[in-house]
Amino acid sequence: MSSRRTSPCVSSLPPFWLSLSSAASAHALWIEPDAAGFQLYYGEFDDNLREGSPGLLDRFAPPPAAKAFAPSGAEALKVEKTPASFALTGAPGGTDSVVAEQARVTERKQGDKVTRTLGRLSARYVTDFSERKPVIPLDVVPAGKPGAFKVFYDGKPLPKAKVEVGTEFGWKRELKTDDAGAFEVELPWKGTYQVEAMLMDPTPGVHGTEAYDGMRFVTTLTFKVAAGLEAPPRPTVTTPKRY
Repeated sequence: MSSRRTSPCVSSLPPFWLSLSSAASAHALWIEPDAAGFQLYYGEFDDNLREGSPGLLDRFAPPPAAKAFAPSGAEALKVEKTPASFALTGAPGGTDSVVAEQARVTERKQGDKVTRTLGRLSARYVTDFSERKPVIPLDVVPAGKPGAFKVFYDGKPLPKAKVEVGTEFGWKRELKTDDAGAFEVELPWKGTYQVEAMLMDPTPGVHGTEAYDGMRFVTTLTFKVAAGLEAPPRPTVTTPKRY
């Protein structure tokens, strides 16, 4: 999935260029490991709301693309839709990061005006806090130690960006990156965490053969913490009936 556009320098963009908000304001993709590989979910992580098929998962056509990163290199994963997720299989041994992404153009009409937006939903899962390089347009990566992270846009650190850190049972913290796109947060609980960032970029461009007026990004990073306070139970999985 490629897009053609002119990428402005982060430091030269006006304040309205980015808009980042909490995970509660929008659905997102996120990745969790399981015995067979990895599962890619769509919904609300902290509420354990997972969209299904038939339902909103069917809007992902084609399915998101996914890659695994290991010492041997990057490898495309098989993506198969299930009733409540996309199953990601085929990861090589030693996989320490998995990334999934989908981009599509949608239209919104207000009166006689039609606005076309390129929506980019992305997710990354990491097995540890080793420092990593960005590989997707809006990326959140570990910075080398527990609780330290960096946010990148177009491969450049994204300063003063809002991010939300949450747990699988609903605990949340909102933070901002510093001038170098970095932030640190305490991770007091055992279990799975998610970092989410959302961004609006008004730069127009073309995705495939479709022109768009601007872009909207929602990116998550998930990881597990093995030591810490015992976490409250995760909410029961909710999969809305949507037809």
